[in-house]
Amino acid sequence: MRKTIAIALAALAFAACKPRAGAGPAINRNAIKALGSAVPEPEFDRGYWLKQHDANTPEWREAKRLCGETVLANYPNCIPVNDFVEADRKKKAKEGNEAAAKIEAMGRRGYGYDYRRRVWLLDREMLGAGCSSVPAYPNNPRRIGFYTWQCPSGVTIPKGIPDPAFSKEEEDATD
Repeated sequence: MRKTIAIALAALAFAACKPRAGAGPAINRNAIKALGSAVPEPEFDRGYWLKQHDANTPEWREAKRLCGETVLANYPNCIPVNDFVEADRKKKAKEGNEAAAKIEAMGRRGYGYDYRRRVWLLDREMLGAGCSSVPAYPNNPRRIGFYTWQCPSGVTIPKGIPDPAFSKEEEDATD
């Protein structure tokens, strides 16, 4: 009887250690432990972290958090992680600046971007049609400043300049 109970407990303990179905891939604990080492680890070098970054793996997300939010930031194995984080930040800032410049240039030409329709529309034509500019995402505080045109029923929206990639740039810049 005791032997059966011991086997059942061992089986339960073993089952608890196995990853659950749909739980996602396990984190490479050796890579995470290496971040805290004062000695550079050649196995988890810049190339390793670039692959993890590009695939946005659980290791990458954990390394980014640990190297950014803890005392590990200046440890040698965190340096490549922080380099990629900084490069991402600069890229995002550059895209945001380019989007702001585009908004300004199009505004000088008399256009406003309609984030719902993903099209540049002439403000003068929209106002002439009786339309008004309203927040495109009123319940999302992260997307303040995104507008769409609300028009009376039966009004035909003037043809605009399609630019679906522009709103994607803006969405990325606000994340």
